[in-house]
Amino acid sequence: MIIILLAMASCSNTKHLPENRYLVTQSRIRFAEKNPGVDAAELAGLNRQKPNKRFLGLMRFKLWAYNWSQRQRESKFSRWLENKVGERPVILDTFDVRRSCGEMIKYLDNTGYFHSGVDFEVTYKERKKRAHLSYIADPAKPYRIRKIFYGIDDPELYEWVMRDTANALVRKGSIYNIYKLDDERERITQYLNNNGYFGFVKDYVFFEVDSAYNSREMELFVKVRNIRRPHPDSAGKFIEERHARYKINQVVVNADFEPSQSGADRVAYDTLVQKIFGNSQEIPASQYSILYRDKLRINPKVLTHNIMFEEGNYFNQRDVDETYKRFGYLNIYKYANISFATPKPPDNDTASGIVRKIDSRVVLQRAPVNQYSIEFEGTNSGGDLGIGGNITYRNRNIFRNGEILQLKLRGAMEAQRTNIEGEDQQQQFLFFNTFEWGAEAQITFPRFLMPVRIDRFPKYFRPETTISTGFNYRRRSTYNRYVINFIFGYKWRESDYKTHIIQPFNLSSVKILPTSDFLEDLENINDPRLRNQYTDHLILALQYSFIYNNQDIKKVRDFIYLKADVETAGNVFHLFSNMRGSEKDSAGNYNIAGIQYAQYARLALDFRYYWVFSKLQQIVFRASAGMGLPYGNSDVLPFEKGFYLGGSNGMRAWFFRDLGPGGFSDAGKDFDKMGNIMLETNIEYRFPVYEFFRLALFTDAGNVWLTHEDKNLPNGEFKPDTFYKQLAWDAGIGLRFDFNFFIFRLDFATRLRDPSKPEGQRWVADKGIWFWNLGIGYPF
Repeated sequence: MIIILLAMASCSNTKHLPENRYLVTQSRIRFAEKNPGVDAAELAGLNRQKPNKRFLGLMRFKLWAYNWSQRQRESKFSRWLENKVGERPVILDTFDVRRSCGEMIKYLDNTGYFHSGVDFEVTYKERKKRAHLSYIADPAKPYRIRKIFYGIDDPELYEWVMRDTANALVRKGSIYNIYKLDDERERITQYLNNNGYFGFVKDYVFFEVDSAYNSREMELFVKVRNIRRPHPDSAGKFIEERHARYKINQVVVNADFEPSQSGADRVAYDTLVQKIFGNSQEIPASQYSILYRDKLRINPKVLTHNIMFEEGNYFNQRDVDETYKRFGYLNIYKYANISFATPKPPDNDTASGIVRKIDSRVVLQRAPVNQYSIEFEGTNSGGDLGIGGNITYRNRNIFRNGEILQLKLRGAMEAQRTNIEGEDQQQQFLFFNTFEWGAEAQITFPRFLMPVRIDRFPKYFRPETTISTGFNYRRRSTYNRYVINFIFGYKWRESDYKTHIIQPFNLSSVKILPTSDFLEDLENINDPRLRNQYTDHLILALQYSFIYNNQDIKKVRDFIYLKADVETAGNVFHLFSNMRGSEKDSAGNYNIAGIQYAQYARLALDFRYYWVFSKLQQIVFRASAGMGLPYGNSDVLPFEKGFYLGGSNGMRAWFFRDLGPGGFSDAGKDFDKMGNIMLETNIEYRFPVYEFFRLALFTDAGNVWLTHEDKNLPNGEFKPDTFYKQLAWDAGIGLRFDFNFFIFRLDFATRLRDPSKPEGQRWVADKGIWFWNLGIGYPF
């Protein structure tokens, strides 16, 4: 029926076309001979006769909607179909086709393939009134750059340009490419801007070429124009000046700019002069003039620390850009503007390479210090749905150094699946059986809190120090759980792509009060690993994370995301217990304040590669792995530190914590499946359908394993010679509703391979059972 409907819709798109009018249904680029290296996608982008888009690659739904609207009476619905949903038919127009050929030839000229040819062929389907269009490209042998000469009259500027030729984008032997030359102009301009040449723009850089047709080689001349100024005494005449380098002269900071005050309402400012001394007494202090009204509400050192340029240094555009970013991260200010003024040189100064002075003015507009918010949310924890809410208070300048104080109260209810038989279902409110509330306090300092001077660190770091503490209470019908935590950590940006997070002190205490019936159930199951999940424990961890992300949101290009997490816990407590000569309890474990502490090492890796075809179309590959090893005072990993799969973000044909370990078959046991080792890979193709509606095709493979044999979990151990036979595999389709500020996701997945089945019966694609998951945002 679907095939018949699609065929009928396809036919209806052409049956009303007049005579000698053909719908373009196919368009392609082919080469007369083997492609010598031309980007066929760029040529295809110049085609003015692209076929109408297909829905799911099958039906031209937008074209059908447009044609249907034309056959209806004038109405709001038909106009909506025509203008919002529909797409005008692409009717063959040989004039547009020839224009496309001309633009393709121009593109080939611009990329070095001079004297190339592009022609076209049309295959007509008379009965169906369709046309198949083919462009035949015949690129000539490309011109290559034989030599590169730098013709720059200014000797000082010449020296600067030559210093960075190792990073040149155009090199000897490369194919002539006008687009690469433009990128080279940008590179030279940026380099000079970062080395004192304020006001230098890429229009000053130009190229000349000398070509030899017989050899198809070119000599490239890189030149830089001088500055041309109107002659003060002769109209129509100009004076040429060499480009000057500029040093920062005076830096004035307006820390209390108020745009509503102007003219007669303008308030007089007080001025504070702040001096910043270098590491050596021989280096003179940098001076900043800070303007403020009434009272300066922020430490002046915070302002000067976030301004990357200083008096006496050469102008550097990178420092200016970084200053904008710094004040963007400093939440106390909502607006920043940086301007520069070049004083007029003396009449006897010809600016022939002489260093000039430049004044800077930084204007800052404050944001409100106090902020309150009330948030309501829907939650999805591995398929367990719930609701929650937060009341949050923020102070953006609590100690007048740009620190952020955040106080949060949280409450939530969740309909959680029952894991243990015999759970009392009477403790419910509506259909919710899990209740949670908590409080959290956090202070974020925009600097490192350590006994080391800030100028010891690279100035482009964006450091943060975070101190947080919190209390959380969760009530279920089987147990009550109390969690207290304290975290002290640092975060900094090594570069635009690299981020480091280290938490040298991450303390959490978990106390669980199970019911007597629940304790009896745990004893009957007789699984030490499961029993440990509901036992009081103490964790003092050292954590380090490294994140690499080279995504540029301004460009449509491929990018990589990598995150590595390393964590150890319990070593300080173990050393303390040994030094004190503490005795072990009856179970053979050390305790701190009567609570067993956890001791383990844990490593987790998450790698993603994004093939970006357009802003809305991409293929994403993810590979993640992890291993946790308990030792010393622990026989198993703490429940919250184990590895789990399933749910809305991976292995979507299994419920959260319902896969593994290894080839273990639960045989009627219903509990959270945890592993010490995790391997997972995902591939997802995302593409647009209509406006906010997107689709995704995906497949997931992975599992979790134990590092040692467990009689309660047979076949759950990781073995190098058999683990690949225990990989689970699924595939599915996802519906994505992207409203820019909010992405709602619904994924449907079916199992292809189930490792819990006996060997020889693990391929279950024929079962046709589908699982669905709700999600917020993309899974990765």
